[in-house]
Amino acid sequence: MDRFKLTQMLHGIMIADALASPLDNLSAGHIRNVFGTIQDYTDPACALKHKLHLWKKPGLYTAISQYCVLLSVINIREHTYNHQHVVNFLFSLGDSNCIFRHPRGFLQHLNSPYDAPTAELLICIPTVFFLQKQNPLSLIHFILTHNKNAAVCVSALFIYMLLEDITRLNLQALDGAVLQHTVENVLQFTHTYSSAIFDNGGNSHTIIQAAEDLHSMIQHMPHRSSLTQYTEYCLPFAHRWSKNTYTRLTVNHPFTLVPMALYCIETNAIENVLYTAVHQGGTISLLVPLVAILATAVYGYDCIPKHLMDTMVNKKRILQLLEGLQKNSISMEFISEFFQNEKNLTQKEQEELESKLKHVASKRPSSKKSQDAHKDMTQIVVESWTKLDKAKWKKERRKY
Repeated sequence: MDRFKLTQMLHGIMIADALASPLDNLSAGHIRNVFGTIQDYTDPACALKHKLHLWKKPGLYTAISQYCVLLSVINIREHTYNHQHVVNFLFSLGDSNCIFRHPRGFLQHLNSPYDAPTAELLICIPTVFFLQKQNPLSLIHFILTHNKNAAVCVSALFIYMLLEDITRLNLQALDGAVLQHTVENVLQFTHTYSSAIFDNGGNSHTIIQAAEDLHSMIQHMPHRSSLTQYTEYCLPFAHRWSKNTYTRLTVNHPFTLVPMALYCIETNAIENVLYTAVHQGGTISLLVPLVAILATAVYGYDCIPKHLMDTMVNKKRILQLLEGLQKNSISMEFISEFFQNEKNLTQKEQEELESKLKHVASKRPSSKKSQDAHKDMTQIVVESWTKLDKAKWKKERRKY
């Protein structure tokens, strides 16, 4: 895959993350009622009600994008993926809590493998293509050192192989035939490399079962049907790999977000595809970047609104980073400076949040202090005794 296409994907991830993360986990109806139509970076404060502590700065990307940047930089300097190099590099930056903004899922467990059916890892898949030498063993190591869940593993394989097919065949659109070919390759891959999966700590038998389920779902997917029909078809596959029961596809599970991302791309004009994904509500902090990855792989920058590129926070440094990645001219000094600046951005966002929380606290009605506390206490005591005396009087009256 050529570097320009890769940097487009990385840029798309960051823009989609900055657009969607502030509105993450709001329902579609709530987004529609409060904001109407979303077509720009949006401050979520007025929609959070009593949950203002969840506020995120609009136009500022979060930990998932920061980690993608880190992986891209390290992978471009390596022949094959080595997870320990990533952990060591992150450790050299200092306290990651001061750098990463709103980490979730496997990002909270980088030092030990994660095993939950959450879809964050899917967003990081394009960074594998930055490796100088891509091979099946490196891909397996990359996936299983981050998440050992079977549904996550096969979904990550699917995204990787779909991106590979898109660039290799120079596709101009996604269709059922391409998806079927990709999912067949995923199933074959899990059988062929089952021993390597086992050697890297994965349950090869369970992963093959998950690949068979993903194969069944993609093979007979009702393309271009209504969202209701599409959802009813896909949800049973997710239920087999989760302890939860879902009613919609916009939840944090790979067997829901992958088909939902495909649906958004297939059923919308490409220039509106990111906005359409935002309006779905739910876990849009993962859905919208996943849509951005697949859409930029096929359509390039045509799917990214230009004003989102121009008004994004930290735009200048991001463009410098992308240019360096494209030309393979990234220096360690630049990376250290980049992440030092990330620490400053994280601190500024936290300060802005604290300011908003103080403002909310000051609006609470202050308790009225009486000028004569002794008088108030006397009234309370008298009132209490009056009620007690009245109750006794009623009791005596009923008795006689």
